[in-house]
Amino acid sequence: MSILILAFLIYLIVLVIIGIWSSRFNKTLDDFLIAGRKLGTWPVAISAEASDMSGWLVLGLPGRGFVYGIGALWTSIGASLGTLFNWSVIAKRLRRFTEKLHSITIPDFLEDRYNDKTHIIRAISTTIITIFMVSYVSVQLVASGKIISEAFGWDYHSALILGFAIITFYTLMGGFFAVAWTDVFQGILIVGILLILPIIGIIRLGGLGSIFSEVGKINTDALSPSFGYGGLLFLLFAFVSMSWFFGYPGQPHILTRYMAIKEEKKIWNSTLIGMIWVIISLWGAVLIGIIGLSLFKGLPDPEKVMPLLAMNLLPEWAAGIVIAAITAAIMSTADSQLLVASSSVVEDVYHKLVNPNINQKKLVFYSRISVLLLSVIAFLLALQGGVIYFLVAFAWGGLAASFGPLIILSLWWKRTTKWGAIAGMVSGTITVIIWDKFGVANFLSSSFSSELVIPGMIPAFFISLFLVIIVSLFSVPPKTNVLFKIG
Repeated sequence: MSILILAFLIYLIVLVIIGIWSSRFNKTLDDFLIAGRKLGTWPVAISAEASDMSGWLVLGLPGRGFVYGIGALWTSIGASLGTLFNWSVIAKRLRRFTEKLHSITIPDFLEDRYNDKTHIIRAISTTIITIFMVSYVSVQLVASGKIISEAFGWDYHSALILGFAIITFYTLMGGFFAVAWTDVFQGILIVGILLILPIIGIIRLGGLGSIFSEVGKINTDALSPSFGYGGLLFLLFAFVSMSWFFGYPGQPHILTRYMAIKEEKKIWNSTLIGMIWVIISLWGAVLIGIIGLSLFKGLPDPEKVMPLLAMNLLPEWAAGIVIAAITAAIMSTADSQLLVASSSVVEDVYHKLVNPNINQKKLVFYSRISVLLLSVIAFLLALQGGVIYFLVAFAWGGLAASFGPLIILSLWWKRTTKWGAIAGMVSGTITVIIWDKFGVANFLSSSFSSELVIPGMIPAFFISLFLVIIVSLFSVPPKTNVLFKIG
């Protein structure tokens, strides 16, 4: 057995041990889904960011750095600002409101917030979460297939099966406790590698000056923040790259971290930790792509630049740790998304609408069955593969447009109504699907530049925001909401 494979197996064994250890904490559905609101500062901070970034951070973003060079930093800036917005605007108020309403899922919160006795909001939000979360998990499985097959020389489908088995096992066993604590372990591993690998690359390749000189010989545009675009095209390039910002308020797998923190006053400490993690990770990922461009010149799949860089610059045992870190980024998001999708099926549908008197032990059991079934669906979707950056953009954009404007207004505008909420969710979902799946994005990008793909998240977010406001203003005002008296 090679040292690279041995290092990777040790990492997998640690994950399994955490899953088994944390399974003993799951006495109720609250424990399984949001850790009974008992998580401390560090688990919330690192878990929120690790579950956010996914294979996009370690495969998709370095791949974008490989293609766009310094211009990829606009993506990092957008994601950093989105993270800061969530911590400073969303986290504290969401934690306070959901505790007051005894809500443990996002559909719970929305139904309680608008006092929807018809359960229409719950039905729509649950459907949206299940569709986009399963799609999101399938992207993480695609990423796991890419990294494991590249590192070990396995075929894609064998690698896919291994990633599927590990993610499903520890999520199924440990619930939110396992997800949060594996995210802490994985998050520390990820940020360490994204800090150290670029430093090693800079030293081994003769410094940043030498790296930029090589990049300039390959593509001078990669040395410019504008990537060679001028005027309106540059503004469009920067805005599209930064558009990940709009997705942050609408991601249930991130929002549940804020709901799970033990004490509201710990949020600011978590904010500091989370922002440091995000800035190091995002800028490190782009730098890895730029260093890879100087070394490899061209790659059939730019999203494999990070594992290839590790295997070229590091000893075999260290490369194994890097492969483990990449897999950690993938799994730390997939587990969270599986849990959110499972909660939508079991808590938001079965428990609340079908069998409200079921005992907690059975609910936890059904949640585990749900995790297994949703994992299988995601696995089947992942068989076809794809480009991770754009696959994530679709799932991220769907959740962003469906929930982002609504979550912001639900927390900060008491005039929002039930029908405004419904209009926003439905319009956001439909716009993203039409835009991204029926060729509108590609048609418009060809009108500007073949490289500028305008994601559906951008128009869908603003259409959703507009309709929530307009429909709310033209529908019956809600009764005075006690939540805003404590806000």
